[in-house]
Parts: sequence; C-alpha cells; structure tokens
Amino acid sequence: MADDFVVLAICAGNLHRSALAEVLLRRWAAWYLPPSLAAQVRTRSAGLIAPVGTPMGERVQQIAAALGADGSAHAATRLTDAHIRDADLVLTASRRVREVVLQRQPSAVRRTFTIREAGRIAASLDPVDATTVQDLRVAVDRMADHRSPGDDDIIDPEGRGDEAYAALVVQEVPALVRLATMLYGMPGGDVARYLDVVKTGDGLPFPPGALSDDASPAAAPPTTGRPV
Repeated sequence: MADDFVVLAICAGNLHRSALAEVLLRRWAAWYLPPSLAAQVRTRSAGLIAPVGTPMGERVQQIAAALGADGSAHAATRLTDAHIRDADLVLTASRRVREVVLQRQPSAVRRTFTIREAGRIAASLDPVDATTVQDLRVAVDRMADHRSPGDDDIIDPEGRGDEAYAALVVQEVPALVRLATMLYGMPGGDVARYLDVVKTGDGLPFPPGALSDDASPAAAPPTTGRPV
C-alpha cells in the first residue's frame, strides 16, 4: 500500500541473513516507533534463490530469540521485481546481492544499501524522531546522500559451523542496531545492551570466546525494559 513504509531485506536463500534482519527490524519497529506509525511499517525478506516455504535456519532462530525476536513463523520467499519496486528501503546481505537487485531495478539505487553500509551511514546521522511514513522516506533519502562504501559482505553460514554463525552476528547485528537507532529511535540503553550481547555472546548459542566485537560500548541498563 502506498501509505505503508516497506522494508525489504534480501540475501541468497532467505534462511539466515535476510530472515534475521526481517524479524529484528519488525520487532524494533513495533517497540520503538509511535504505535500509529509502527502499524504502517511492513518488514519483509526474500532470497535470490530461496527454497520457497523453508523455515528459518534453527541456529538463526536461536539467535533471533536471544535478541528478543521470534523467527518460528518465517518461510523462505523468492525475490520478485514487485518486492523491489514496492520497497521504500532495500537492505542486502552483500555487495553482490545489491548488484543483482540494481540490475533488476536500476531505479531502486537511492533506496538500496547493504546492511553494513546502512549501519555505517545511520551511525553518522541524527535519529529521525519519525511520526509519519514521509519522515521515514525522507530519512532513507538522506542516507542515499551519505554513501559509505566498505567491507560490506555478511557471511552466509549455510552448511558451516559455530564460527560462521558467530561471524554473522558480529557483522550483521550491530549494523541493524545502528539503523534502528537512526530510523526507529532505539534508545541508547537498548543500543548498548544489544551491542554488549554481540560482544559477550550472552544468551547466544555459541561456545565462550566464539564472538569478537567490532566496536561495542560497555553495557548499560536498557531504558525500555524490553528483553534482549
């Protein structure tokens, strides 16, 4: 619907990286945006070669649950041109996926970012304090004016062990937290709590020492009282 703000996360199989982005961003929109605006935000995900209907990977479900989101209802979806056309913000798991998206829909260039690029840009911008869909669209347009190329790929953990899933968390979750801070107004206490979970692995399904942090501050009590 034209009155909705649509966030689309994309990876290859829609079982791990984009699926995690979908459930986390959906949860955070519901928690942090004004209720009337949250009702107008739709979050979805898809994969270039998704095995349609397949559930989210079990390990990623565990990661999502440890971060306060529920991935149990996820079913993999194959990306269509309509998904891209209808999205206000497109987030890809890698530079290659972004290239494929823009080959299919060149007009989506100003609203398409890798997840990690979106996190870097968001960290450089002031929070939006959004109350309308238009506020969110203007924020995405501002992001496009602050492109920040870098090491943007998130590892695909399919068929791999603990180290790959730990790397996924370290590469993806802080970027999503920073995006949610700028776009949805995640408060500072919750930001610190999420980043500390990434740093320590507390509650995540990994052996001690599996995670290494990419710039997490010290923990602080969450200001919303919401579980992480």
